[in-house]
Amino acid sequence: MITLRIEDILRERGISKTQFAEMMGVAKQNVNLLLNTNNIKKVEEIANKLGVKFSDLIKDENDEDKYINNKGIIDIPDK
Repeated sequence: MITLRIEDILRERGISKTQFAEMMGVAKQNVNLLLNTNNIKKVEEIANKLGVKFSDLIKDENDEDKYINNKGIIDIPDK
């Protein structure tokens, strides 16, 4: 399962959900949709607004043999 770390990063930076909504140009009521989005383009936009790498927003809790880039999930080849 892929989990987004957006809330963790917001907490680390002291950014409230209201401030995050303003940064993203959405109503405060829609912030939870952003925090749980599965839209790759939206995750890229969030990363850009927060000034982090796309991969910084992703926490893959179940599969250590994969990593994520801006094109999706990529298997790490065996060595």
